[in-house]
Amino acid sequence: MKEMIVLSLKLGLICAISAVALTQISNLTREPIRVAEEKAQREAIEAVLPEFTELSADTVDVNTYFVGKQNDLLTGAAFSSTTTRGYSGEIEIMVGVDSSGVVNGVRILRHAETPGLGAKYADPEVLEQFYTGADLTSRDWRCKKDGGDIDAVTGATVTGRAILDALTTGLEKFEQDRDSLISAEEK
Repeated sequence: MKEMIVLSLKLGLICAISAVALTQISNLTREPIRVAEEKAQREAIEAVLPEFTELSADTVDVNTYFVGKQNDLLTGAAFSSTTTRGYSGEIEIMVGVDSSGVVNGVRILRHAETPGLGAKYADPEVLEQFYTGADLTSRDWRCKKDGGDIDAVTGATVTGRAILDALTTGLEKFEQDRDSLISAEEK
């Protein structure tokens, strides 16, 4: 019986030390992670927006838009969109549109797709096929395998479908919020 109590105390001590160590590590890494995520978001915004000299963030309903302006004229907006339909879970993208709603750029912010297959979509040149000069109504935003206009990466159709889901969902939200966003920017 005494041996079991000693083992339990040792295990409890090990667990307590581990908990303190993990808490400290979490506290030490929280800020650098937040800074890295903000930097990645800023780089994605700059990559997907048309040329701008001023950048502001506006919220319409629950959606946040990063609005680019040049000479007090709206050049475009960037927004994130997320889907849970990825092969390995959630995918978050940043979409940039010009002032008329034509997609200017797309970047992957976060994914857990298979390296070498689904992860190929993180390459901006691969993503370009999804948006080049198109708006929500100018093409069928489905993979060719599903009867649409977009040619998915061979072997990674699930990821392609997921990105298209996030893209079309984001564009639909933008279309709903566009008038409110433009009137807020004109003030």
